[in-house]
Amino acid sequence: MLRCILCGAEVDGFSRWFASEQRCPDCGSDRADVIYRTPAAKVRKLFDGPPNGMPGMWRYFDILPINDRKNVVTAGEGLVPIDRWEFLEDYARRRFKVRCRVYAHRHDDNYATGTFKDLSGSIVSSVLRENGIRNFVASSTGNTAVAYARYLTAAGISFYAFIPENASITQAAEVGCFGQNVFRVKGDYTRTKEMAMAFARKHGMPLAGGNFDPMRIEAKKTMLLEWIRIMDEFPTVYIQALSGGTGPMAIAKGCRDLAPLGLAGGMPRFILCQSSRCAPMAAAWKEAKAKSFPEGWEKTYPIYHNPETRIATLAAGFPKTYPVLAPLVRESRGDIFSFDEDATPLIARIVAFERSVRIGPAAAIGLGGYFEALKHGAIRNGDRVLINIGEGIRRSPDFLATMFQERAEVATIEECRLSNRPRFRAGLWDELEQKVMTAEKKSRAPRN
Repeated sequence: MLRCILCGAEVDGFSRWFASEQRCPDCGSDRADVIYRTPAAKVRKLFDGPPNGMPGMWRYFDILPINDRKNVVTAGEGLVPIDRWEFLEDYARRRFKVRCRVYAHRHDDNYATGTFKDLSGSIVSSVLRENGIRNFVASSTGNTAVAYARYLTAAGISFYAFIPENASITQAAEVGCFGQNVFRVKGDYTRTKEMAMAFARKHGMPLAGGNFDPMRIEAKKTMLLEWIRIMDEFPTVYIQALSGGTGPMAIAKGCRDLAPLGLAGGMPRFILCQSSRCAPMAAAWKEAKAKSFPEGWEKTYPIYHNPETRIATLAAGFPKTYPVLAPLVRESRGDIFSFDEDATPLIARIVAFERSVRIGPAAAIGLGGYFEALKHGAIRNGDRVLINIGEGIRRSPDFLATMFQERAEVATIEECRLSNRPRFRAGLWDELEQKVMTAEKKSRAPRN
């Protein structure tokens, strides 16, 4: 069952939801919560007992929006490592005298696309299959389209992906390689969404519901389920790169669902971070915070047309979710920052050196949020910080090339130098200090 968040009307399952064009049949709102009636004892067993025979995140089948197991489309996504990253703890202690514990939720380890979009890909394709949907349309800055293409292909569903012209050609190729349909739209992400909507209406096909889509909310809620199952302590801070903000909304929903059962801790403080080249929410938040959040503050935000960012997956210049997401961040006592996009290769090099993990540019922006939070005093002694590593490097091969510093070509053995790893490590952290922690933030006027 779904329940409209705006008017409280109940919608009898996803078949009725699709028949109403993914809107409340009473008030027309596109925001609805999935409601479960699973007995509390059965819910608790999902965390304490052995797996139920379902792969990946589908061990939580009884609190996911599918009725029949035969409709599940999965590649084993969701059960990925949550690592303790002591090198970030050491830095906080050395540089800011802050003692915290830092964990990385490693969605770069998801099998299908190496991103946390795999969660949505699996849930969405499963719900569509269960409800007899044969065609699906979505607009995407890249990662979501690739995940949907992978899973919808497995479900036997035709997919029509609309992506902006600045999206990675590699991602466009990945959508196409599954035999799915991809349209590169001449224009920014706002224009891309308009085209996708017009196409869906013309052909009478369901359109991906965006950041408020209850299927996507339920998918990303599984992150919180994994925290409960794996971690000995519930996070007090959650950090991720910010484009639309489905992740924080899903975590908040999971806390509301499970807190009455004594399973979830209090809602963590949301620290969200945008690229400096496309940061409309960070700009709006900064202005509202400076004015002590006056009445109606959440309704005021800039719109960036054709943002000149190299991180296409974060190039959402029209932040329609801000009026909902920003109050949630404030309720959590969190913050929204921007991080210098030019410093993302450095962040990725540090992670690769310290942990042998290769992250993509959007994940580097999320990690940048950790350093911004330290700089602004938003992380405190005793905090348990969970950072969403939302993508691995295979999403962005061009970004991998920027991580390679030494470009020496040699003709003789005498030109080959010995290396000094301690010195190299010190150089990375010194560069972080100069470029990120002590440098004045670069100001870039967006192109409107």
